Amino acid sequence: MACPKLTDKMKKIFIVLCMVILNSAFISCNPENLAEEEVELQACCSDGEDIPPPPPPPPTGN
Repeated sequence: MACPKLTDKMKKIFIVLCMVILNSAFISCNPENLAEEEVELQACCSDGEDIPPPPPPPPTGN
């Protein structure tokens, strides 16, 4: 027979641990933080900047 106090403590610890994990996941995925991050824009067709050509394909060995 298991000690009832030990299982109650384990249940409480498990619930608290799950709450901490869920809260940290919720805070880390906040869309406001994602919107505040700077996004680097790349050159496009009508930006007036020279777009470097793509690298040459790798040589094929026959």
